[in-house]
Amino acid sequence: MLLDGTRPAMTTSRSSLKSTGDYMTLRYKVLTGALAVLLSTAALAQSATPAADTAAPTRAQLRAQMRADRAANHALAKQVHDALYKNKDLNDTDIAVFANKRTGKIILAGTILDESQDQVAQDTASKVPGVESVATKLTLYAAP
Repeated sequence: MLLDGTRPAMTTSRSSLKSTGDYMTLRYKVLTGALAVLLSTAALAQSATPAADTAAPTRAQLRAQMRADRAANHALAKQVHDALYKNKDLNDTDIAVFANKRTGKIILAGTILDESQDQVAQDTASKVPGVESVATKLTLYAAP
């Protein structure tokens, strides 16, 4: 009880605790716990927000990048296709070209008339600037 005869505004009064030391220990533990919660939430809030210098690209930027990649892939595929078309050893073949400009990987797919055209197509495609590797999915044309 206080000097004026009223109880303190707490659910646990000092009289229910054994001594003033217990009251201070309880108060210390509550304040320490509250401080730990505040510091941990502040640390989580800092780690959850991205830094300003590593901001995520916007949708418009992603679309523009995808268009640029697609255009670069198409341009490389066209260069390889033109080189294959100019090679006289690859007449009467049906070869499609799939390209990835970033990796320099080319995939050739379609039909050829004899086995030697597979190697000729690979060699011709590998000589195009920007091509790092060539994979083939060419199949031998079987006459009906």
